[in-house]
Amino acid sequence: MTGRRSSSGRLRGTGRRITASSGYRGALGSARHVWHAPLPLVVVPMALVLLAVIVFGASRSANGRPAPVEVTTSGTPTPSPSRTPPPPPGPVEPVADVNLAVLRSQVEGIESRYGVRVGLAVAGVAPVGQRLTATWTAGSLTSGPTWGTLDVPIALAVLDLDRMPSNLTYLLTKSISESSLSSDEALYTFLGGADDAAQAVDKVFQEFGDPVTTVATSTDRQGVPPFTQTDWTVASQSEFAGQLWCSSGDWYVTSRMRHVDDEHSYGFGGVVGSYIKTSEGTTADDSVVARQMAIIPTSTGERVGVSLVVTAPPDRTGAAREAADAVAGQVYFTARGFEAGHC
Repeated sequence: MTGRRSSSGRLRGTGRRITASSGYRGALGSARHVWHAPLPLVVVPMALVLLAVIVFGASRSANGRPAPVEVTTSGTPTPSPSRTPPPPPGPVEPVADVNLAVLRSQVEGIESRYGVRVGLAVAGVAPVGQRLTATWTAGSLTSGPTWGTLDVPIALAVLDLDRMPSNLTYLLTKSISESSLSSDEALYTFLGGADDAAQAVDKVFQEFGDPVTTVATSTDRQGVPPFTQTDWTVASQSEFAGQLWCSSGDWYVTSRMRHVDDEHSYGFGGVVGSYIKTSEGTTADDSVVARQMAIIPTSTGERVGVSLVVTAPPDRTGAAREAADAVAGQVYFTARGFEAGHC
């Protein structure tokens, strides 16, 4: 306490010396003169100073500062899209060809062993609308009907609407996590009539840098929703999956790919930390079709987008699933060199 009192005394003493100094008294006297001066003598100099400041500011604005933003109003505001148009494609980083050759050989062996045909693609992650790494493809198939895997871009199209279903969470869970085709149809119908719904999903494809894939609006197959027969190449679907990983605004949809029911968790669902969408159907001759889109970590910790289609003879669903398991294991250990992919 003694120290605090002595410091206070020194401060008060210093204050007295400052107020007693001639400089301080002179400044105080000048202030009194200004206070008692006639009003015009005070107002006119202040106005001149203010005018000089305004002129100086105007000259600075005219010499390099950006022009003021013009604010306009409209009676009906226009909603902003959830995703921006994709930028022009840039250079693509190559991925080690030796690893791709090994993977292709392994996929050929899987086709022979299980008596199936396989289409596989692996793509690095990238911002929406971009490709940063070359896309790998393997197997004897390059494309196939989307079946229920189309529900992911359908869901993204629904998220772009101004008005969304009140039971959206339920529909997304049933559609993506439980592979319910009726929920897929409900989401698709919510986008409008056949042409309007197809255009809404096509717009999503275009935003993800895919101007080629278009939703089917008709089919010769009885009892099969036309949109499920959309032809989506495995290369384009894997690139879509890789970009989806970087689309934080679409996480409400992507998160439903994290917890999939046991029946549809084969293939890439066996990779720890995977996000998957699985769907099954049949061809016109009753062959089994298994389709899967996923975002998985590889053995090196890199995230990649993958797409898989497996076709098997009629009534051989088990062979299609076993082949999917085998392909997923090979991709997990072989897909390396995608570190150039990033969000």
